[in-house]
Amino acid sequence: MKRLLIVLIMICGAGIVNAQVFNTSGILKGGDVAIGFEPSLLVYDGTTDAQMFFHAGVGLGRNMDLGAKIGAFGEETYYGGDLEFGISKNLSLSAGAHHFHDFGLDGTANVSIPLVSGTKLITGLDMDINFGETTKIPLWVPVGIRVAVGNGWSMIMEAEIELTNEAYHYFGIGMAYGF
Repeated sequence: MKRLLIVLIMICGAGIVNAQVFNTSGILKGGDVAIGFEPSLLVYDGTTDAQMFFHAGVGLGRNMDLGAKIGAFGEETYYGGDLEFGISKNLSLSAGAHHFHDFGLDGTANVSIPLVSGTKLITGLDMDINFGETTKIPLWVPVGIRVAVGNGWSMIMEAEIELTNEAYHYFGIGMAYGF
């Protein structure tokens, strides 16, 4: 029964990212590590693509962390990484790169707004510059909720709403574990 519960939590888990490990303003402390997973759905041009994202991050100190993610089992594999800088307790900026259909650069401003103990509203602005046959600049507004569930675990539910025609809608829910 415990195994089934753990598998169900993991399947329903990790609504975590688009360019960075998670769209939260939280920065890992130097030497801290976080891992996560997120089943997600990308909706664009009337089609959908299910992906399973796996995330990892490490705190570098000086209010910075390094993140990486892989999206697998969809139409195309996603590879990405970023460097995130904490500006204040509730605001961070990240810059990175990815390969998903084409090579691209990422830039994100993340804002986390505390709601009640252990729960935060997540939002901000996410932008890519994708280099293919033509250069495209998709833009999103992430909106989500992060809930600390104890013992280093967090559940994150997130949507990224497309603002430009080059973007797609993104929906995910998952789990992250920090240690």
